[in-house]
Amino acid sequence: MTLVRLNFDTPWKDILDTYFQAFMTMCHPEAAQAINWSKGYEALDKELTSITKESEQGTRIVDKLMKVWRANGEETWVLLHIEVQGKPEPNFAERMYIYHYRLFDRYRKPIVSLAVLADDQPSWRPPDYEHELWGCQLLFRFVKVKLLDYAAQQTELMTSNNPFAVVILAHLSALKTKRNEQGRFVSKLALTRSLYDKGWDKAAILNLYTFIDWVMALSEPFELQYIQEVERFEEEKQMRYITSAERIGIQKGIQQGEQAILLRQLQRKFGSIPANYQQRIEQADTEKLLEWADAVIIAKTLDEMFSE
Repeated sequence: MTLVRLNFDTPWKDILDTYFQAFMTMCHPEAAQAINWSKGYEALDKELTSITKESEQGTRIVDKLMKVWRANGEETWVLLHIEVQGKPEPNFAERMYIYHYRLFDRYRKPIVSLAVLADDQPSWRPPDYEHELWGCQLLFRFVKVKLLDYAAQQTELMTSNNPFAVVILAHLSALKTKRNEQGRFVSKLALTRSLYDKGWDKAAILNLYTFIDWVMALSEPFELQYIQEVERFEEEKQMRYITSAERIGIQKGIQQGEQAILLRQLQRKFGSIPANYQQRIEQADTEKLLEWADAVIIAKTLDEMFSE
């Protein structure tokens, strides 16, 4: 059975923080050209949390709020609200509008709302948000980037030197191979190999590998085969990056992230988690954590959740 991580928030947050300029260049080139990148950018995640804390996580993968400066020389800055949406949601456009006006009300700065649609349903295209009554009309139009649309650009993505092309390829492959672990193994290995052909440095390879490894999780037999293949071509290239001791640290960090996500899910559903259950979570391997993450959805009690 192919392992599917139900929560992509950690890798998406990290990758957007690290490759925000690459993301904008790939997904919103018009805005990327209008930003003064020499002044850098600032993530305002805590500020965004205070705006959205009343809303349920639902099918959102991640929310990001970035402060950037315009390239036209004006002494002003723009807030970019980026939301990565994992599944169709009936009131999605309304929620994007609510966040937009809350951010404007708080900062009184131009706001650009951008939705990355990361779902697996080609037909889902959320409309703009609008309503009208007695001559009063409101129309809110936000930017929509459908990741599935990039499936027709596989060749361009594979040859691109933009690191965010790898992110999109990994996400698309994860969706495509949800029920095909052999196919996932082949795709994951090909994507990993491609990291070494771009001329990127060690830090870039490890950053992108961490994202690939998270969203394209494999069961233990395929994972062992994957590691063996990576070791072989790393030896050929004399570039022992992923199979070095740092990989152990990456895997440990991923597992700790999974533990934190599971605890957060349980706390939201059941409240305080007894120490004995927390200890079991801390001692569990990745496969068990993913099994429990599935069980959260249907479990009615903690005892049922952790019953063997």
